[in-house]
Amino acid sequence: MTMKRRIFISNTVIVLFSLLILLGLGGVIVGLFKNEFMNIIEQKSQIAAHNYEVQGILQSAGDYNGDWNALSDALAAYDYELYVSDSNQNELYSNIRHSEWECISELEKSSFDSEQVVLYSMENVTIAKEKILKGEESTYIYAAYYPKEASILGMDRGIFDMFIIVFVVAGVLAILGLLLCSQIFTNMLIRKVLVPVEELRLAAKRIEEGNFDENIEYNKDDEFLEVCTAFNNMQQHLKEGVEQSAAYEKARTDMISGISHDLRTPLTSVKGYIKGLKDGIANTPEKQEQYLDTAYRKACDMDILLQKLFYFSKLETGNMPFFKQRIDFTTWIASYTENRRGEWEQQNLQVALETDHHEHPVYIDSEQMKRVFDNVIDNSIKYSDRDNLHVWIKVSGHDGKVLIQIKDNGKGTDSDKLGHLFELFYRGDESRNSKKEGSGLGLYICRHIVEQHGGTINAANDNGFTISIELSEK
Repeated sequence: MTMKRRIFISNTVIVLFSLLILLGLGGVIVGLFKNEFMNIIEQKSQIAAHNYEVQGILQSAGDYNGDWNALSDALAAYDYELYVSDSNQNELYSNIRHSEWECISELEKSSFDSEQVVLYSMENVTIAKEKILKGEESTYIYAAYYPKEASILGMDRGIFDMFIIVFVVAGVLAILGLLLCSQIFTNMLIRKVLVPVEELRLAAKRIEEGNFDENIEYNKDDEFLEVCTAFNNMQQHLKEGVEQSAAYEKARTDMISGISHDLRTPLTSVKGYIKGLKDGIANTPEKQEQYLDTAYRKACDMDILLQKLFYFSKLETGNMPFFKQRIDFTTWIASYTENRRGEWEQQNLQVALETDHHEHPVYIDSEQMKRVFDNVIDNSIKYSDRDNLHVWIKVSGHDGKVLIQIKDNGKGTDSDKLGHLFELFYRGDESRNSKKEGSGLGLYICRHIVEQHGGTINAANDNGFTISIELSEK
């Protein structure tokens, strides 16, 4: 069942049920009053007193010569009321009430030939009837008595019956009117509710079809505005997630292709040199040593690449622990450069360290921070395109921060690529020659480690390529 039908049915049932209860209570009250009224009628149903005196007045009615007011006054002394009609039942005079008129109208339907006054008792009404003949014309005189005790709430039976009829008719009309109003307001409510619901349905359909560009346009200031705004925000997040996922998938595909190449190149070299040894091509001790050194170096390159992949996997799964401790960064960076200097010299790399000779206490994981500097310097080696590469490491402090700059004398990188260098699997140089065998993981790992230490990292071109790292002093 649709929401529209549910709202319609529930609202109609609520209104109709309420009206039926109201009508039922009204019926019970009317029934109680009617029973009380009928009890009074049964208790008072008897011929009125002074009927002898009233009969005498009616017998002498001809002496009044048509002065019906005088006759009415004479009857009023005994609480009787007067009604006079001709032979055609045309009213000549009347001061009777509704209940009395109903009884008299019943008597007029029957023939009356008596020459004496006749008494009737009908529905608690006492009626004395007399016929006066003048020539061929007949005049009918009715004296009616209705006891005050037989009325209820000031109403006689006829008025009370009319009240019941009016009450029922008015109740039915009220129910119909309220049901009509209920349907009108229900339809208005349905339209008000279903317009944003329909917009949400269409928006969800668009998302299902892959359309994330069209937002819900809803400007009314009500509860649905917040829902539609939240839906638009969710759609924007989904769009960004889909775009990021697509970029991630492309980068992952490129990385797999690149890693396959990066692994195949050294592996091919290792196989070639080993085959040269087996086939006797390296027939001197010097050549054999050279072949073995080259094969070992290529195997080390593959090991480094596999280590990066393993490290990346641990980062992505959240299984990389950080063991931070408070150390002086100036002392730490001096120790790091000194320990790496021999290795750098073998790679024809000159590294200069410059500090402000102040202590800069920081909370860092030494092993993880070493990986940052290793990756940054390795990136300079791969992409500087310089045979005589120089790297400067500068450490300074300001406003409770430690600023580390790692700068080389290479050619730098294109300015439009600077904002992407720290993205996952991004490689600034798409060509894959033997010297630029990057995986697109190194700088991404650096950013992740620095951010885990509450710091920032960015890249710039400044007569070479510069990486800037900022950490908070503790």
